[in-house]
Amino acid sequence: MNGIDRLVCHETPGATLLASLSGGRLVEVAVATKGHADLTGALVLGRVERFVPELDAAFIDIGAARAGFLRRTDMVGFDSEPPQAGLPILAQVTRDALEDKGARLTMNLGLVGRHLVFHPHGEGVQLSRRMLDDAARERLLAAVGDVGADEGGWVVRTAAAGAAREAVISEGQALLVRWDGLRTRALAQRPPAVLAAEPHPLLKAVRDRGGTLAEIAVDDRALALQARRALDSFEDRAELRTVIGNGDVLDTHDVAGQIEAALRDHVVLPSGVELLFEPGRTLCAVDVDSGSAGVRQGQGPRTPLDVNLDAAEEIARQLRLRNIGGIVVVDFIDMRAPGDRARVQALLAERVAEDPVPTQVVGLTRLGLMELTRARRGQTLAQAIEAFEHANEAHEAGPEGAGRAR
Repeated sequence: MNGIDRLVCHETPGATLLASLSGGRLVEVAVATKGHADLTGALVLGRVERFVPELDAAFIDIGAARAGFLRRTDMVGFDSEPPQAGLPILAQVTRDALEDKGARLTMNLGLVGRHLVFHPHGEGVQLSRRMLDDAARERLLAAVGDVGADEGGWVVRTAAAGAAREAVISEGQALLVRWDGLRTRALAQRPPAVLAAEPHPLLKAVRDRGGTLAEIAVDDRALALQARRALDSFEDRAELRTVIGNGDVLDTHDVAGQIEAALRDHVVLPSGVELLFEPGRTLCAVDVDSGSAGVRQGQGPRTPLDVNLDAAEEIARQLRLRNIGGIVVVDFIDMRAPGDRARVQALLAERVAEDPVPTQVVGLTRLGLMELTRARRGQTLAQAIEAFEHANEAHEAGPEGAGRAR
């Protein structure tokens, strides 16, 4: 799968829906409701509620319905003694609250820019593993050294590979200024408080997608203006289109149709290969069927290897699109040759490696089922679309409707 090159943003009074596409195919869907702020990435000033030795972790009051969870391994400055109740803690949300679990926190803060991430409590310089050009690595290491930071660590992002030296230095210095401002605010605030949150989902995507974007379609003029300013600040050349109409922007690249298809359990590939997704509370089962593979092209039946290779490509895409987390078990078409099984596993591992959510291919069980694990990150696609619809229904119904929706 190529990188994300198009964004389609549908803005309503109740929620935002952001679709990310690659070559016209839907890759991810993010939903943010106006009634609930996603705290992922936010810097918060919390207060220790209690430390639980059995968990080797602390519960932190961050002003949310449930206390945040801070493991000892994610603490900074508490190597010998655990934090005491009532102590203020400056932390970052790595995962927003999910169902019956509070937000996951870390004190290893990261201030994110287009080219760099500054870690105030880190040290040294790390470069993206995708940056393979030795000349670029040397140039960027020198640029970070010229930022002039007395402390902290840096991560050089993939987007910095083609950036001018001056742009990298300027962003690094801006991140240092931002950190100074956050420290000042933390000293002046009383916990719990949110000191800094991530920007609007569209603006965050513009920042994080580097210069790979070719097109952005949005149906809100004020948001389009903000996106234009962000693009100009990064000197991006993406085409920005404003599509005004009741959801008409979702007709761009048939985003609405692709979302509808991704909500179905049954997927039929152009080759005729069929996939059946059966999500459950503990795991998701995926069944692969040869279906009409080969017949549609007027050819004879395809081999099990061909069918499974097609399926592996699409399964990796669907797991990311549907945002399926936890254990995944795939029942591929039986393959007798060990070499064929290895090829399918290798392709699946290669494709899921492109997923920003940690995903691991464990291997084949004795029954011939392929096992995977994918970290849980936020809502599934079905849950996100349901939240989007409920937020808009509640807004249309007014305060009384909003109360019923809850």
